[in-house]
Amino acid sequence: MKSPPKNRLAYESSAYLQQHGTNPVDWYPWGSEALQKSKKENKPIFLSIGYSACHWCHVMERESFEDPETTEILKKHFVSIKVDREERPDLDHVYMAAVQTLTHRGGWPLNVFLTPSLQPFYGGTYFPPQDRMGMPSFKKVLLGIAQAWKNRPEEILQTAQELTQALSQMTELGTQGGETTGETNLSESIKTTAQAYQAIYEKTDHEWGGVGSAPKFFHTTDWRVVLRHWKNSRNPEGLSALENTLDQWSRGGIYDHLGGGFHRYSTDREWLVPHFEKMLYDNALVVQVYLEAFQATHRVNYARVVRETLDYVCQKMTSPLGGYFSTEDADSEGVEGKFYVWSKKEIEAALSAEDASLFCDVYGVTERGNWEGVNILHLSRSLEVYASEKQVDPIWLENSLSKSQRILLALRSERVSPHRDEKVILAWNGLMIESMARAYQVLDEPSYLDSARNCALFVERFLKRPESGELYHCFQDGKPYFNAYLDDYAYFINGLLALFESDFDPRWIKWAEKLADTVLSEFWDSKNNDFFFTGKTYESLIFRPKEYQDGALPSATGMMVSGLVRLGKLNGNALYLEKAEKVLTSYSSFITRAPLASGQFLLALELLNNKSKELVLVPGTEEESEKDFLDFIRGHFYPNLVTLLKTEKNSNLQMLQERKSVKGLATAYLCENRTCLAPFTDLSKLKEALDG
Repeated sequence: MKSPPKNRLAYESSAYLQQHGTNPVDWYPWGSEALQKSKKENKPIFLSIGYSACHWCHVMERESFEDPETTEILKKHFVSIKVDREERPDLDHVYMAAVQTLTHRGGWPLNVFLTPSLQPFYGGTYFPPQDRMGMPSFKKVLLGIAQAWKNRPEEILQTAQELTQALSQMTELGTQGGETTGETNLSESIKTTAQAYQAIYEKTDHEWGGVGSAPKFFHTTDWRVVLRHWKNSRNPEGLSALENTLDQWSRGGIYDHLGGGFHRYSTDREWLVPHFEKMLYDNALVVQVYLEAFQATHRVNYARVVRETLDYVCQKMTSPLGGYFSTEDADSEGVEGKFYVWSKKEIEAALSAEDASLFCDVYGVTERGNWEGVNILHLSRSLEVYASEKQVDPIWLENSLSKSQRILLALRSERVSPHRDEKVILAWNGLMIESMARAYQVLDEPSYLDSARNCALFVERFLKRPESGELYHCFQDGKPYFNAYLDDYAYFINGLLALFESDFDPRWIKWAEKLADTVLSEFWDSKNNDFFFTGKTYESLIFRPKEYQDGALPSATGMMVSGLVRLGKLNGNALYLEKAEKVLTSYSSFITRAPLASGQFLLALELLNNKSKELVLVPGTEEESEKDFLDFIRGHFYPNLVTLLKTEKNSNLQMLQERKSVKGLATAYLCENRTCLAPFTDLSKLKEALDG
């Protein structure tokens, strides 16, 4: 059988672009060839942005980009450009803002029409092949725009210019009004966190957990804010809402009960039917919430979820070189979720009658199925409750289910796996480094520290420019490409600092310092006291974007502020703390107005001001004399504490100089706002000071 002809995208590094490499559309990647063609031929640009694990991107490809009639319209009237949003988040930010302004909604696939000067004038997300549910067909949209471009070009150009001007002004909205209220907000961080908590609590689904209604996303930074409010107030309702949410996540179909890890989001209120793609960043962020909840509650199920999720990442999402892959697709064999779902007959054929009966009862498997005639594995109640109801031994129950899970997982591995996008994205790797390092600290699992270190060394080897030390954004097919964006630097800096607080190797904090200095030089906006998303030497777009609102990921600006605060407290450099405070002051009004979009700012604000402490541990003469101190600190929830352990390697760091053990005993120095208490050699006394 003759293979279909290839277009330009077939030769790109991006797995997403390669997926479109056999479309009959005359696709171009973003670059000078396409942009010059648009100007030369005076054709508008059709810009389509998506990513490899995007289900509706695949649907629109099959329906429209493989359709000869649609292809002919695109070829005749437009210059068609495909962009992988994971490769070019700067383009995605710019043109997503345009579509959201035009339509008041956004998502992927993102389809935008641009003038030859790259100014947007029309756009949307998914367009169907025929008129459907109030949406015009894609062909009708294309022909309508082509006709308007031919007959009313001046009108389109005017609209595009006005929209571009409005978008440029929107980048400053977050910092407007901050100076007048910043001092109050910064000095009353507990009050600000409490106000944010109230906004989150009001939108919480108190039956099924989570924030809002279907479709439901994780909103991980919001739940970390809830935990901090509980720590401040000891209000039990916040902790109860969090525990219910985490329980629902780990029992629902959004969690992979056989292989570990979480899917992208839930399409329903009950967390049963997920969108089945698995994203590296979702799993990194969810792990951080479960870890903090485990520190606060010591509920063993939370530690189990962390282990299963990180084991999945280590086994399935880690490159032999050490970096973490970006995504696993929702679809296999062209069907969403096919890899993950089960019929009752399949389970009965794989297990003994007794084991199958138990497994189906526990995980809600029926002949009829719970989704499109098949079963998504889920727990209607916890295993503890099930064991109590059925009057069976909990240990026996867990062992029996584990045996069945291993058998079914092996059987599932024989299926056609979803496509894995093996692109390594620096920002997402930074998040996972932080999660692995924190998991090592809390669970004392050395393999997670090894994984985090290996990834950092991967970045040093493959994503660091040897001449300048600046970073690349992506790595695929053996090569790095694109300059790193603000989120790349911010997330990776936080990952390095988590590594430093794990093994206390000074190489990590020194590298973080160099990267922070690069960010302050390359991304700082001195006019507004915040950060641009792109560096000053990067490709010029129609405006220079910023990212200060949390979405599926914490805001790049908020993460950079968090990194600066933690770095300043670990190395004693006041410059980093001053810059962080300036950003928080600039955004203080925004934080008050939009707490549900400001979770990462709130985490940084708490770390900066709310009883924030630095703890320096000096070992005694006995081997591992400091271990009891470290185990206690890491096993409990002290979110605003940064910890340093003095070693032979790092003893010249500023915060560790002049720190000595008292009477040869492990000694703890607890400081707040550059003022230190008398040194502690008694762990119980240190605990009183931390809790008091």
